[in-house]
Amino acid sequence: MVNVSEQVRIKVKEYRKRAGLTQEELAFRADMHVSFVSEIERGVKKPSIESLGKLLSVLNVSFREFFDFEVKVKPCSAIEKLLNELHSRSEREIELIHGLTKQILTFEDEGKK
Repeated sequence: MVNVSEQVRIKVKEYRKRAGLTQEELAFRADMHVSFVSEIERGVKKPSIESLGKLLSVLNVSFREFFDFEVKVKPCSAIEKLLNELHSRSEREIELIHGLTKQILTFEDEGKK
């Protein structure tokens, strides 16, 4: 039988690491105290459904994916890390980052010629 509490603890930590976030960053983005995130990851506290929902929203993980205990968490790609970083940014910030990215890629492309 699956120990659900243990799986929640493990998966919160694995998905946080996959997203390239520290406990502090995850807590800030989920509007939680860092000690609560730490206690969840250590198995000291169990999150409510609402708290877990906040964490999963920041981590871009659905409840369905999170509670599929048969599937292991895969390493995060660079695109997924970027999406996680952009998740809490304003439209203006995202447009600025997009513009900078285009400039960098243009510069890289010209260097290949």
